[in-house]
Formats: sequence, structure tokens, C-alpha cells
Amino acid sequence: MRKVSKSLASLLALLALASCTSKEKAPETKVNPDGSTSVVYNNSASGGDGFKLRDYEEKTLPNGLRILFIPDQSLPYVSLQMLVRGGASQDPEAQSGLASFVAELLDKGTAKRSAPQIANDLGQLGAAFDASASEDFTMITASALSMQAEPLLQNFVEIITQPAFSNAEIERMRKQIQAQIARRVDSPGAFAAVAFADFLYGSHPYARPNSGTPKTVSGIKKKHLIQTYIRYFRPNNSILAVVGKYTPEYAKKIEESFGAWQKRDVPAPTYPQIPPIEGVQIRLVDKAGLVQSQIRMGHLGIKRQNEDFIALRMANTILGGAFASRLNSRIRKDLGLTYGVSSQFDARMDSGPFEISTFTKNESTGQLISETLKLLKEYKENGATSKEVETVRGYLKGIFPTAIETPEKLAMNLLLLRLHGIPDTYLTQYLREVDRLSTSDVNRVVKKYIDDKNLKIVVFSSAPAVQKQLEAIGKVEVKKASDYQ
Repeated sequence: MRKVSKSLASLLALLALASCTSKEKAPETKVNPDGSTSVVYNNSASGGDGFKLRDYEEKTLPNGLRILFIPDQSLPYVSLQMLVRGGASQDPEAQSGLASFVAELLDKGTAKRSAPQIANDLGQLGAAFDASASEDFTMITASALSMQAEPLLQNFVEIITQPAFSNAEIERMRKQIQAQIARRVDSPGAFAAVAFADFLYGSHPYARPNSGTPKTVSGIKKKHLIQTYIRYFRPNNSILAVVGKYTPEYAKKIEESFGAWQKRDVPAPTYPQIPPIEGVQIRLVDKAGLVQSQIRMGHLGIKRQNEDFIALRMANTILGGAFASRLNSRIRKDLGLTYGVSSQFDARMDSGPFEISTFTKNESTGQLISETLKLLKEYKENGATSKEVETVRGYLKGIFPTAIETPEKLAMNLLLLRLHGIPDTYLTQYLREVDRLSTSDVNRVVKKYIDDKNLKIVVFSSAPAVQKQLEAIGKVEVKKASDYQ
């Protein structure tokens, strides 16, 4: 089953709000004879003193499809990346896993060709294709050498706009998904993440695993797949990025190929209210035979559009977002309780999680949690030092260019910015925004967004080996690993 990669998750973490300065050159906008609109971003010629992006053009077709054209003459290739607004968080509870199921089936047959024919044709082109659903969106990508650009486009358009959802492929994919879900418990880290989301979010859609459960996947019918596809796979609900060495004629061909795609009103996502956490709550998920404990702890974080995102990114990097963080220095280096511990604010369309992730041997589980809570309390009360802020400032400025060092990475960033309604000035002004943040700015968000007294903890381990240790910290709720199957 395809999943959103770690590189994609890191790109999501890099996106944030930023204000535009008066020195920046406004993009040129024009209305075309066919009814489409174009915005030309001539960044290399910008009069601003921010970070310079490569030039690109954004075109909106009459059917609402937004297309980003990002030329790259350095290598003979073409890459197509389409973001569809709609992911696992929009799945009905009884059909959890639906968005991922749809994504998996896109290249498994169309109105014209079978799954083996598509696989063979893509293979003959030397093309790569992938489709996967995250919580908030679905991403479809394809790439090939420039000499295969036209047949690549033909395959891409057909796969996206004419999926067949044949009965045979649905049942084959259902068995494959169910087998992978059954193996989830054998990957302790991934299983702990699922258990933590369930504990943290309760009845919120973010509580449910993207791939669903055996029960929900069993209940997904062909009509559910078709309904979800028709509802979300619309041009006015999608953004396409075209990257590589291509001609103006090819760009026109893309517009023509997707121009016949019919638009449709798409419902805006809605989310239920999440009850606040009261006190430290512990859930022990028991699996016999485990000799290590997977530990996840945290609370609700922020929405992606939060204006404090950059300051909070700095605060989290000091806490546990880098190797030289407080958590890693104390829990790993000084105490030797784990080989790795980290923290993150995973900002999404709705409030994402603030999560500390680590593991340890069973006998040190209670000690690790107690020491982590102690460190979190100290950070909440006293904040970061000026030295830490300056060190992290340099670190964040140093890694920023890697997020957009290739045209494909720039394209992904631009797609995600548009998903969240954030201006491109985030990218051009990011370094300046990092520079202007003071130690007091960082400590303000530490006090505002980090809570050491109201949080949830999930431990995936052998209950007989760790339960007494956990009870010394707080009240413990015990569940079996089979409860998540």
C-alpha cells in the first residue's frame, strides 16, 4: 500500500504564513482569449530582497483546474504532480480507508484499458506512477523522459479522468489492503502511531487510520468508491504542477487534454469539535512478547494556517525537532534510555497533533516517560535560552534551501501552499521571518501551545512488564492490540 513519504511530511512541516513586503514585484496577471487566466511569476527579475525562486507560470482553466508550469532545462524529463483536495479525513466513519482505496485503484484499469495493459504501457515508457491519500489530500504523480512526454500525458489524463473501478480489481485490492492492515501490528512504530491518533482524536476523522480497518474496508462497496471519486476528483478541486523540459506546444496540449474535464461543486471539509484533555491520561496497548515499549505522548496542536507557525517551528526544533534538541540530549545522550526521541507539530487543515515519539526497553518505560514529562514541564515554565534560539535560527535557515532545491520540490511546496491558501511570499520571505523572531517570541509560543499537564500517552508494550511503572505516573487504561484490528 502506498503511503505519503517522510520527505512529503517534512515539506508539509516547512510551510507557513509570511507577509509580503512592499519591495516585492507583483506577479503579472492576464485573461486569455479562451477564458483561462494566467499569472506569471518572474521571480528572478523581482525587485525584492527575499529568497529568489525560479520563474513559473500559473494558469487557471475555465473548468477551474489550476496548472503550475515550472520549466527546467537542466535534464530531459517531465514530471506531473496533481493534488486533489480530499483525503482520509473526508471518509465516512463506516467507510474509513475509502480515499486510500480510491487512490490505489486509479491505475488499476480505465474505461479503455485493463490494469495489466496500463502497467505494461507505463513500463514501456519507462515511466513512474504513484497515487496516495493523506489525511487532507490525495496526490497523483507521474514522470518520464521528455521524449515520452506526450504518451505520459495521455496515460496520466486517462488514469485520472476515466478510472473503471472494475469488480475484479476492487476485490483484489481489498484483499491486499486487508492483508497489509493485518500486518500493521508487526510494525511497532507504525502501530503505536495508529493507537495514539485513536486515543488523541476520539470521534474526529483524524483518529482513524488512513488505510481503514478490516471491518470498514470489508464494507466499502463499488458505489462508495465511485461516489467519492465523483465528489472530489474534479478540476475545480485539483491543482496540477508540470515540471521539466517541455515545449510551449506540450503546455498547450496539457490544457486541451484537461479542458474537457467537467467541474462540479465540491463540499468544503467540516470537522467536529474535539473535547479538551484533562490531566495526564495513559493508555497501555498490550501485545504479549514485546520486549520494547513504543511511546507516543502529546496533545492537540495547530491548524496549518496558524500565524505562529514559524515561531512554533523554532520552539519545537529546540525541544525535539533536531538531533541536538533538548529531548535527544537529555533522554538519549545523558540518560541512555533510548536510541532516538523526537517531537513535532504536524499542522493540518484542522488541528494536527503535537507528538513526542520514542521507544525504550520495557524495564525503563516508566523512567523515560517521567523524565520526558519533567523536561516538558521545565521547558514550559522557563522556555528557551537566547543561545538555543540563535543556534536553531542558523539551523532552520541552513536547511531551508533543501526544501526547494529541485523543481519537483518547489512544485510540491507550491501545491501545498495553495491547498492551505498561503501566499508564495512564505517561500520568498521565510529567511527574513526566521531572522526577525526573538527569544521572547519563541517563549511566548512555548507557553501558549505546549502543555505538560494535559496530555495523552500511549504505550505499546507487554502489559505485565510495564503496567505497574505506568500506574506510578497516573491512571492507566489497558487495551489489547487486537482491539485495533
